[in-house]
Amino acid sequence: MLAAQEREVPPEVDREALDRVVVIANGKGGVGKTTVASNMSGLAAADDIKTLLVDVNGQGHVGRELGFRGGELDDGGAALHESVLWGRPLVPVRDVRPNLDVVVGGKKVGDLPGDLALRFPNKPITQSLMLAVALQSIAPDYDLVVIDSPPENPPLVQLCLAAARWLVVPVKSDSGSISDGLGDISTEFELVREFSNPNLAMLGVLLFASGSSATAIQREVRQEVAEVLGSDRFMFESMVRASEAVARQARKRGVLLHELEQAANDNPKFWQLRAGTASRDQVVSPTSASVSEDMAALTREIFSRIAQREAESEMA
Repeated sequence: MLAAQEREVPPEVDREALDRVVVIANGKGGVGKTTVASNMSGLAAADDIKTLLVDVNGQGHVGRELGFRGGELDDGGAALHESVLWGRPLVPVRDVRPNLDVVVGGKKVGDLPGDLALRFPNKPITQSLMLAVALQSIAPDYDLVVIDSPPENPPLVQLCLAAARWLVVPVKSDSGSISDGLGDISTEFELVREFSNPNLAMLGVLLFASGSSATAIQREVRQEVAEVLGSDRFMFESMVRASEAVARQARKRGVLLHELEQAANDNPKFWQLRAGTASRDQVVSPTSASVSEDMAALTREIFSRIAQREAESEMA
C-alpha cells in the first residue's frame, strides 16, 4: 500500500486521541498475537480499565478466544469493513466482558485492501490511514485500545500500524518468527513512520510459548532480536510459557487464561472421575495457573513500559 510518497492530501488524524492504542503485530502467523491481544485486553477490563479490542484479522480468532465465534455477535467483520472503507466511527460490540468492547473481525476484513484501493486510487497514504480515521472518534471513550493485526498481509498491517501509538511484537524461539516475522514488521514499522504515522513507537518484543527453564534458548532469542533491531533493549523480561493443553482448553471453552485458571478451581475430584459422575473433559490443566500468571506479568510490564515512555515524553 505504501511504496512511495504520493502527491495527495491525506485525511487529518487526531494523534492525541490515539495515544493509548497498542497494536500487536508480527509479519509471521502462529506467534501468539491474538492470544496476547485478547488476554491483555481481558485482564485490563477485569481491572476496571475501559478497553476496546479491535480484530483486524480475516480469520476472526478473537471470536474464538472470547467465545463468540459463529454466534449472534459474529458479523464476520462486516461492520469493521464498512466503517474503515467510508471513514465512519467503528461500531463495537458492547460488554463482551465487563469493561471490554470488541470490534469484530472476520472474512470481510480481507476485502479492505482491494476496496480501499478502488475507493482511493493512487492514494496509498489515505488508504493506510482509514482505520485511524474510523477509530479516532471513539478511542477517547476508552482507557486502552488494543489492535490484533493479521500476519502476512502488508496492507492490513499498515492500516493497524497507522492507527497505533505503540507496537508490541510477539515472537517464538524459531528463527523464522524473528528473522522473517520481526524483520518484516520492522520494515512495515519504518515505512508507516515515514509516510503516515510518525507517532508510532516500538514498545517491545516478547517471547511467546517458550519453556520457562530454556535459558540458553532465551539468550539466543535476545541475541537474534538484537541483530534485527540493533539492540536487545526492546525485549520484555516477562514471557509466556508454552502449554499446548492450556491453549487448546482455553479456545475450546472460549475463555481467557485467567478465566480458565478460575475454572481449574472447580475441577472434579478424583473420586468423581472414578465413579463416572464427572468427565475428564471437565478437567482443566493445572498449568493454567502458571500460564495465566505469565500473561498477567506481561500485561503489567506492558502497562509499566507505556507509563514510563509517556513520562519520558512529558519530560523531554
